[in-house]
Amino acid sequence: MRKYIYIFWCFVLITAIPTSAQTKHINFTSLSSRDGLLSNSVNAIIKDRYGFMWFATEDGLNKFDGTNFTVYRHLPGDTTSLRTNEVLALHEDRSGNLWIGTGGGGLSLYDRKKDRFLHYPVKADTAMLTGSDVIRGICSDYQGHIWIAQFSALYMLDPVTQSISKHPLRDGAGKTVKTTLTSIYEDSKHRMWIGTDNGLFLYNVRTNTFRLYENNKTDLFSLPGNNIRALAEDNWGNIWVGAATGLSRLKPDGSGFIHYSYVSGTEINCIAADDQGLLWIGSSNGLYVYNIQAGTHSVFSHEYGNLQSLSSKLVRCMYIDKQGIYWFGTYPGGICKYDKNLNLFNLTLSSSFQQNKANIGVITALTENNNGHVLIGTDGNGLYEFDRKKEQIHPVNLRLKNINASNLTIFSMLRTRSNKLYIGTYSRGVIIPDQETGAYKQLIKGQGINDITGNDIFCLFEDSKGNIWIGTNGDGITVVNNNRVIARYSPLPQSNRESLLPINGYIRAIEEDAYGNIWIGTHGGGIAVYEPTTGKWTKYTQENSQLPSNKIQCLHCDSKGKMWIGTFSGLAAFEADKHLFTFFSEKDGLLNNMIYQIVEDGTGKLWLSTNTGLSQLDTDTKSFRNFTYLNGIQNSNFVRGVGLRLRDGEMLFGGMDGFNHFFPGQLTVNRNVPRVILTDLKISNKSVAAGNDAPIKEQISVANEIRLNYKQNFALSFVALNYTIPKQNHYAYKLDGFDKDWNYTGTSNMASYTNLDPGEYTFRVKASNNDDIWSTKDTTIKIIVKPPFWRTSYAYIFYILALGGLLLYSRYRGLSRLRKKFALEKEQQEVNRIQELDRMKLKFLTNLSHDFRTPISLIMGPVDQLIEGEGSPGKLEKLSMIRRNARRLLNLVNQLLDFRKMEEHELKLQVTKGEFVSFLREVTESFRDMSERKNIRFNFKTCINRLDALFDRDKMERILFNLLSNAFKFTLTGGHITVELQKAEISEDEETTRVWINVIDTGIGIPDDKKSQIFDRFFQNDTSTAILNQGSGIGLSITKEFIKLHGGSIHVESEPGKGSVFTIQVPLKRVYETTMAQQTMMQPEPKASHNGRNDAPAAPEESITNDTSPVLLVEDNDDFRFYLKDNLRHKYKVMEATNGKEGWQKTLSNHPQLIVSDISMPEMDGIELIKKIRADKRTSHIPVILLTAMTGQEQQINGLETGATDYITKPFNFEVLNAKIKNLLDLKHTMQTTYSKHIKLIATEPEVESPDEKLMAEIISYLEKNLTNPQLSVENLSRHLQMSRSTLYAKLLQLTGQKPVEYIRSFRLNKAAALMEKSNLSIVEISNQVGFTTSNYFAKSFRSQFNMIPSEYIAKVRKVKPNNS
Repeated sequence: MRKYIYIFWCFVLITAIPTSAQTKHINFTSLSSRDGLLSNSVNAIIKDRYGFMWFATEDGLNKFDGTNFTVYRHLPGDTTSLRTNEVLALHEDRSGNLWIGTGGGGLSLYDRKKDRFLHYPVKADTAMLTGSDVIRGICSDYQGHIWIAQFSALYMLDPVTQSISKHPLRDGAGKTVKTTLTSIYEDSKHRMWIGTDNGLFLYNVRTNTFRLYENNKTDLFSLPGNNIRALAEDNWGNIWVGAATGLSRLKPDGSGFIHYSYVSGTEINCIAADDQGLLWIGSSNGLYVYNIQAGTHSVFSHEYGNLQSLSSKLVRCMYIDKQGIYWFGTYPGGICKYDKNLNLFNLTLSSSFQQNKANIGVITALTENNNGHVLIGTDGNGLYEFDRKKEQIHPVNLRLKNINASNLTIFSMLRTRSNKLYIGTYSRGVIIPDQETGAYKQLIKGQGINDITGNDIFCLFEDSKGNIWIGTNGDGITVVNNNRVIARYSPLPQSNRESLLPINGYIRAIEEDAYGNIWIGTHGGGIAVYEPTTGKWTKYTQENSQLPSNKIQCLHCDSKGKMWIGTFSGLAAFEADKHLFTFFSEKDGLLNNMIYQIVEDGTGKLWLSTNTGLSQLDTDTKSFRNFTYLNGIQNSNFVRGVGLRLRDGEMLFGGMDGFNHFFPGQLTVNRNVPRVILTDLKISNKSVAAGNDAPIKEQISVANEIRLNYKQNFALSFVALNYTIPKQNHYAYKLDGFDKDWNYTGTSNMASYTNLDPGEYTFRVKASNNDDIWSTKDTTIKIIVKPPFWRTSYAYIFYILALGGLLLYSRYRGLSRLRKKFALEKEQQEVNRIQELDRMKLKFLTNLSHDFRTPISLIMGPVDQLIEGEGSPGKLEKLSMIRRNARRLLNLVNQLLDFRKMEEHELKLQVTKGEFVSFLREVTESFRDMSERKNIRFNFKTCINRLDALFDRDKMERILFNLLSNAFKFTLTGGHITVELQKAEISEDEETTRVWINVIDTGIGIPDDKKSQIFDRFFQNDTSTAILNQGSGIGLSITKEFIKLHGGSIHVESEPGKGSVFTIQVPLKRVYETTMAQQTMMQPEPKASHNGRNDAPAAPEESITNDTSPVLLVEDNDDFRFYLKDNLRHKYKVMEATNGKEGWQKTLSNHPQLIVSDISMPEMDGIELIKKIRADKRTSHIPVILLTAMTGQEQQINGLETGATDYITKPFNFEVLNAKIKNLLDLKHTMQTTYSKHIKLIATEPEVESPDEKLMAEIISYLEKNLTNPQLSVENLSRHLQMSRSTLYAKLLQLTGQKPVEYIRSFRLNKAAALMEKSNLSIVEISNQVGFTTSNYFAKSFRSQFNMIPSEYIAKVRKVKPNNS
């Protein structure tokens, strides 16, 4: 009996251990379905060896990396997905395998490499464990076996053999016990504990024996209940058992259990022991934390309005990781997390202590009360007091007369060193309550001696002398001591009791510096500093001191004497020696530029409240440490001036949502170095799954290498497994073999690369946690970029083989080429010889045609002259026949030249106006004698009387010449040839007429197979012996080209033996002015008689050319030169030269009036001769006519551009040459007359086109400048012009008809005559101004030119002038 009494009292003693909470206050953060969790009902939590968190929920399995959730659920038809969504148990064995127990889906194993699930039993013949079982718990033993607490039985799985064995539960007597299993656990002694609804079983693996612990109402040390829910072991080896009715601990000897009354009757769901000696107990009534050694406990549950409490009081599961993070699975609050590494600031919401208010008032003022509590002033809801020990807030009842204290708006509060409380209000002035008696004193705006300047009090400050400075909103400052006003400062003083405030009166902050100076910060006016000793004010603004903003929020003088200013635009520190401010902003690490309050902690660090959180500034290192809503800071901006440090070091900051409070010394640094895991591989912006044919064979988080094809662009995502504040992780990556340095990307966790060259690379990534602690080990993965098929090893082997084969083949080909080369060289030599022979033939024919043109000219010229002078009809007929055949010969020569132009693509059309019908008739009639000689009937028919049009006469003549020549050649005696001209009925447009020319013969005809070839070059058809075909085979090809140039076409119809019809279709552009112009040109214009009558016909105008005008002929052909001289000698003085060189010499020596020169000559050709003539001032005025046998337009343009005056092609009509010579000489004579009779007295225009005009302009300019110089002479003028006197003589004589001396004298006299007309100067003055030395010589010369003496001329012109005016 004594034994039982002793045990009873021991039990009472143990369970009576004090239960006061000794664990420090804990703040929690949570994860729920809003953050990506599948369900807020969490059944199990585990952290695998890779650092991933796994959450088993009733709606699937989540993998969490601190940032993102990966979802695993049942997918119908996918055998690699979960069998069911309800996951009840999680376990990782010693090999790192993750086992999943489900509710109705049996047991599954997660395959990390393939990111899929394998389901058990694997063997089909295993009937013990099915795929629809409910798995309540999983654990592994020291041998690596997996123990499975199935709903109604215990199983053991061997991972090596994949075999599953069943272990029936037995009691101490060996009898099988049927029960429901709830949990399973292996302790440090390798004992297996199985929790069931019928008690606790202890299984000894070594002996294969069971021991049952169950509730015995008569045994105080038995289990408190048989429904076992949780099992755990602490650091001392104690076994803790959680049941539906409480918590128990197994005695060291295993004889019984010790029970704990503070959780008596509480349903225990989970238990875990940490390394600090604390036992964490999850129950249906909250979370218990039990200090095993001290025997104390704390309870944490869900608190309404406290966001940092448990999200739900029902805690189902928990997991404590090695990094000091405690994970709690709740129902239905999701995941709660307690992180020792997280600086989680205490947050008290304004709504939590203002529930009874219609509007939640913003906290606008804080001050410490004399009892250690904190007084809280609000905007519109009065004053509150915060009991820090009880963590309770209650309203403070201020007994104020005529003022509702509960609706008071408090903007500032001050607890003075004398323990007086000053409350600054809105519109109520300053209230000074006596907290012991309840009495109060109120300072309000007024004119009294102790009244203040305004009722809106925004700041209160006590200086070192005990004076209270009261800052108002717009009314300046009042200084009070012992409730008496000692000074007033106003921007607009109203009386002598107010002093001038040098800035605006919107006071926001007042502070005293180390020298006793008072600093006053305003809204919009900057800062004013008052020196009490001198009464001097100093003003600082953005403009004069680099202050970041004129809107001041707060002032603080730190423990080192430095003044800090919080503004709208950042933080400023005053540099006293420079009277300037140092600026800190977001660029320097500041969280936000809006500074509401500055508070210094016990270590000298400054705490700044901003719009987005708190910043801590180390004033020594000038570095910032920032805290945001992720640290429990209210997710809203703070309020101006609301912040303070209490006497025990705790700091408080008030904001829009409430106030945060914390001890700076308790803040920690997260030393956990985050491990970086690769989370995703994207190729072409598509995620890649692991597979045998995929770039990765294993899931990317465990893969060792990535194999990419050539030119594949890819991106890697990664994450640092930091569960404290993962959003503040920073990353850096580098690709060895590509990047030279690390790429620091901030919070971005993706790296992408494009167009990597084939080869092996190593991707490295590292990260830092929220406190900038960088990982020391890089996460790496090998990246292999496969080469394209043409850069593979097989390709290079093929290249080598191909190269070798190519070399052998090249050698073979080289030898073959050498053989072929010799053969080709011989063949090429033969081809070159033939081509050279063809070129020589063509050149010979071209030169021959050129040589023919001169003799033809010598034939046609005399024949034309003989025809003009011959009267005998017989001789005239013979001469006409000679001229016609000479023209045919000329056509043949021209045909050879046209063929050459065709070969060199130089044919061009040169259209002129003409009457087409008469032209065609004339060409046709030139074959009349041939028709008579061959006895062939020859007719010309036309339906057009007249057609004035534009066409190339020469080419059209040769078209008809070729066609008629062929017609007469292939038509036998007695045949018939007809030329027909027809016009189209309907024309394409009004300006164009389309005509048809048919050349019809009754000749031998053309075979059908030869019709397509007759227009080819050098084609000749075989003819009968009756016809001698001596043609060249180029006539019809030239004809076709000429017709194409006209825009027409030609075709032939023929029948052998009957004849041929060649039809030409040509469009001609009509002209209408031909006839009228010709008639106008034929009618000479009558000349008026001297008396204005036309009585008698005027005599024809005689040539003004002097018959003795010298003309130089330059021609290398003696006959042709003789012919030209013989015809020109009757009218001109003819000089001869046989080549260009001789012509140039005779030009210099004889100064001819005109030169007629051939182009093709030995020693110097005509082009070179004309260049020399035009380049020399002495000869540049001489006109030159070029003669050539070359008919090309390019040669004509080249000759004219070189400086030729005119251009005539051989053969030509001599009268044309004679007329051109006459016209050029007449034009030259006219110019001479113009310059001699009309000497210009004004300066010439700056731009002169011809060389002669340039020369005359230069002469006139020189004479104008030297007019008054009596020494002006011909020598001076020739020296100025850089010409010899003889050349000047010849030049002036040719241009003006006057000698130089005569021209100078005439110029002076004409100038004198002009002065007589336009001035009143005397004759002597005029003679001196025009360069005459004596008046007599002037009068004699004047009379010689004007036929009167100067005085008569003056009298004549000055008499006429008044009458005209």
